[in-house]
Parts: sequence; structure tokens; C-alpha cells
Amino acid sequence: MTVLTGCKKSLSEIVMPESSGAPYELYVVMPEELRGTALDDSIRMIFEYPMECTPNGDAYFRLRYLTPENFRSSVIKIVTNVFTVDIDAQNAAAPVVKTERDAYALHQVIVNAHAKTTDTLAAYLPQLQESLRSIYVRNELNRRIETVLDKDHNRTQGERLLKLQNVTMLIPDYFKYPGVGAADSAFFWCTDNGMSKESHLVVYSIPYTDQNIFTLEGAVAVRDSVMRANIEGGIDGSYMTTNKKVVLPEYKALSVGGKYVGELRGMWRMENGLMAGPFICHIRLDEVNRRVVFAEGFCYAPNDSKRVLLRNLEASLWTLRLPTDNKLPEIEVTL
Repeated sequence: MTVLTGCKKSLSEIVMPESSGAPYELYVVMPEELRGTALDDSIRMIFEYPMECTPNGDAYFRLRYLTPENFRSSVIKIVTNVFTVDIDAQNAAAPVVKTERDAYALHQVIVNAHAKTTDTLAAYLPQLQESLRSIYVRNELNRRIETVLDKDHNRTQGERLLKLQNVTMLIPDYFKYPGVGAADSAFFWCTDNGMSKESHLVVYSIPYTDQNIFTLEGAVAVRDSVMRANIEGGIDGSYMTTNKKVVLPEYKALSVGGKYVGELRGMWRMENGLMAGPFICHIRLDEVNRRVVFAEGFCYAPNDSKRVLLRNLEASLWTLRLPTDNKLPEIEVTL
């Protein structure tokens, strides 16, 4: 029988360093002779899988390889995301995958995969691929919130958001600039005003009149209507819309701390213009005020990977709080 388990060490009496490594890097720890095998192919297929709704298919993670001997180094073993492979004839008959948090550093996740043979593990891991990607992504989002946003966020833009939309969200400190030309005075828009690449956050709300808003078609219709009215391009007749041809948008219903979160992902483009890029939007029902709140991050980086830009925006969206929200729990990191 296949076993899928997790464990977590107590930190109450342990002082640990913060984990290291670039965001969305995953260190694969396995013997050198396993490189290029079917097992290696399976691992690459899982973790270099293209992110949803990205124009160039940006991979979920950048893989780096270590031998077990390399990983024993005290400098190396504190990296944030680790996937270890243990092939031994003495292992259980069926593959076993265990997760471990904060083993050697804070905000660290290690997934240990054990099997008798490389072939059995190579065949088994794809069954867990969505969960395996999710555990590392959620760890990175929590890491971003707790080590960056909680400590260093833009209070001026946060106060402006509270005044305009009566919600709170942790906005990156470098998002210093309000968006320009918004037609709706309640439409919140801020940006880092980057040169070669740029990121934006917007928050707006509409009255709750139709439950169809919480569907793919309904959410896209609202988004297109509001963005067209508030975000114009550099030439007359240019405005933002959702690209429904090159990359189809996707809608997912999530639950965090018992709260419903609609997640809309897709590509935006400027109608009658040349700019385009990926976006992610969280949609929440404010029951007390009978409204639906949309919080969205979108970016533009024509010559670069969008992975970290988009994930950083996503981390901010997870900090959105409506007036009646209690503090939501940490984004769970489980298989």
C-alpha cells in the first residue's frame, strides 16, 4: 500500500536561520548516476511544468541538482525548497513520500521520496504532480508574505486602498505610484512604474446581484467591463481586455480558512495596442456590504520570465482582507 505522510518539527526551543535560495528554485538531491534516467525525466516533467496562463509557458520552478554528499554542507542544506530521492532495495514495496517543514531552516520544505527502484518511483510521482507543485508554491507565497510583505509594505498605498474600497492588502513597498487616467474614482490602481518590466495591483468592487459572477464567464465579463472603463492604452481607442484566443482564462473555486475565494487567471491585452501579459485575480463576496470585491495583479515583461513577477503579485492578493474578515490562517503547506 502506498503511504503519503507529513511531519513537522517543533521550533519552540530551536533557533534557526532563515532559509536561503532564489524564489522558485527547487533543489533536487539524488545520486549523479540517476541524472538522465526515466526518474529524472519524471521529476523534470512535474516541476518544469508550464505555469497556468503564461504566454511563454514559464516553468513552475528552476531546478538545481545536488548529490547527497553536497547536501550535507551546512551552507547548502538551508535552501528553501528541497526534493530528495532515496532508492534502496530495503525500502517499502510501494513508494513512500514524506514532507518535512523547517528541518534545517525557517520556511523550508523538504519532500523525501523513497522507493525500491527508480522505475517504480518514476511511474508513481506523476500521480502526485499537482500536490507536489502546490506544496512548494504555497511555501514560497507564505515565505514572501512573512519575510517581505509583513515587514516592509507601502503604508501610503494601503491607506489609499482602505479609503477607496474599505479593504486592506499588503502592497509591496516599491509600488509607489498610483495608476493614471482611472475614470472611476473608487477604482484602486497602483504600480511599480518599471521601465523594461512592470507590475500592477488593482482593487474594485461591484454590487452583488448575480451568483453567475462566480463563474468563468461571469468573472471575465465583469473584469472586461471595469478594465475597459479604467485602464486605457497610449493611443485613442486602446483599452485593457481579457485575451480569450491565445491563452484561455481559467477559473478555480478555492477555500481558505472557510472563506470562498474565486481565482481567475488569464492573459490581458490592450485592444488596438501591442501590450499584453498574464494576470491573476482573487474574487471575494462581502456579504455584509452586498458587494463582490475583485483584487488583481497583472504584469508586463516582454523579454523576461513572468514567474516571479506574477507570484509576487499573487502573494499580495492572499493578504486581502474584507471588513468582516478575521485574520486568515497561513496558506496551508500540505500534500
